[in-house]
Amino acid sequence: MATNLVYRNTDSKNRVQVLSATHGAGEPVISLDGKPAVTVTASGDHTRSDSTSFPPYTVSGIPDGGVGLVGKEVTLAFDGTWEFPVAGFDTTTTVSGLTQGQAINFKTSNGKLTTDAIAAGIVAFGTVDFPPDYDKTRGMAPVKIGG
Repeated sequence: MATNLVYRNTDSKNRVQVLSATHGAGEPVISLDGKPAVTVTASGDHTRSDSTSFPPYTVSGIPDGGVGLVGKEVTLAFDGTWEFPVAGFDTTTTVSGLTQGQAINFKTSNGKLTTDAIAAGIVAFGTVDFPPDYDKTRGMAPVKIGG
């Protein structure tokens, strides 16, 4: 389950789709029908590594896909507000330069979010949605899916 949820999504709107790539939970994506979404669960074929359980060793290839999902199936949320890194605002940069309601777009070439204008390869994704007292020093931006 994605841990980057800021404002709740509507569970009844969530859908399972087979995407063209493997995704972890909490990633911004564009659905098969071109809508902005976030992965609620990891793809059925997603794996992770663990370096904390057996130090100094790292265990790799641990399956962590969504329950019952196979291959590139993933559960998508089409609403709610989620935290993401945005190009130009990373973990070492404050997001105070962003404004409430500012457009956040999706680069289809690398799957990253950006404040760049919509153009070839850049599609609308959502808007900045700061809750009161949001910590803007971590470099994460709360983005309302679909604007």
